[in-house]
This record gives sequence, structure tokens and C-alpha cells, in this order.
Amino acid sequence: MLHYFVEGLGWGLVLAFSMGPIFILLTQTAIEKGWKAGLSVGAGVWVSDLLYIYFCYKFVTSITSTVNNPTVKFWVTIVGGLLLTGFGVFLILQKKELKQETATLNAKNLTGYISKGFVINTVNPFTPVFWLTIVTTYVITEGAGTQGTSILFGTIMMVIILSDTCKVLLAQYIRMKLTSIHLHYISVISGAVLIIFGLIMIYRVT
Repeated sequence: MLHYFVEGLGWGLVLAFSMGPIFILLTQTAIEKGWKAGLSVGAGVWVSDLLYIYFCYKFVTSITSTVNNPTVKFWVTIVGGLLLTGFGVFLILQKKELKQETATLNAKNLTGYISKGFVINTVNPFTPVFWLTIVTTYVITEGAGTQGTSILFGTIMMVIILSDTCKVLLAQYIRMKLTSIHLHYISVISGAVLIIFGLIMIYRVT
């Protein structure tokens, strides 16, 4: 089961260092409204991720008996690998601009901040595709049991929560030091890691 923990760390770090809308939302909220508001936004994001994991897992396990054959496993893995590779290329090619002004948030209380984080993460198209790809890969292709998937996704969420908390608490420092070129370099690295993961998935079944 150790390899599920190690792979969970890897996936968690990929998400932690992805410079997407969640990163900007967390840091801008913490700078403008304080660390409590920032963590409230993070809580909404985490709840959204947990729900995606739950429903993706339920969906995939419900169709495992139907698609549990070599041909389907092969194409599921190929498609999943291609999706991750495509997102990696997107991250590398996407231009990142670090705006100096902070966004005005309409939420007036902690419940509003939680809702904001939840909604933005839920409507982010990368989120469902990512979780569905990972769940499908480990449940169908690798045949991970309940314990293995629990360790994998528990580790991923642990890394995400810890990293988001650090981003919020260090938001002021990060905001002062980061430039657009830094965001670009981090995006390139994150994209390259996703491409590597995607190619490894494809390589395993070819």
C-alpha cells in the first residue's frame, strides 16, 4: 500500500503547484479579507473536491463489472493519459498574468466565502476531468481496492489542504515576491509533470 501513498503525494503536489483560478482566489481573498476568509474559501474548494471524488468513485465502481475487460481498460487508460497530457500542454502554453489589483469579493460572511470556493472549484472544467481520470485509472486499470484508493485520495487531499493552508497564511509574502514570469515557470513545470504522468499511464498499457 506504500506505493499508493507515494503516488498520492505526487498527484497532490501536482495540484498544489498548479497556478490556476483556485490559487489566485485563495491568495487574493487572504490578502484582501484576511486568513480566516482565505481558509473559508479553501474549505469550499476541499468540500467540492471530496464530493467529486465520492461521486466519481461511486460512478466508476458501479460500471466496473461492465467495463472490466482488457480492451476497455486499454482505451480508458489511453484516453485518461491523453487528457492529462492535453491539460499539461495547456498549462505550458497558457499565458499567466499576475494582476496587481485585488478582486472585490461580494461575499459578506464565512458562509459566502465557503460557497465561493465551492462554486469556482466545481465549475472549473479541469476538476471533474482530473478526478474522473484518476479514479478510473486506479479503480479499473490498476484494480485498487477500497483501502488502496482510500490511501491514495486521502494522501492527495492531505497535500492539497496543507498546501492551500500554506498559500493562505503566506499570501502576503507570496504576492509580493511572485511575478508573471514566475507563474509561467511554475505552470510549465506543472504542465510537464502532468504530461509525464499522462505518458506513463499510456506506456503502462502499451
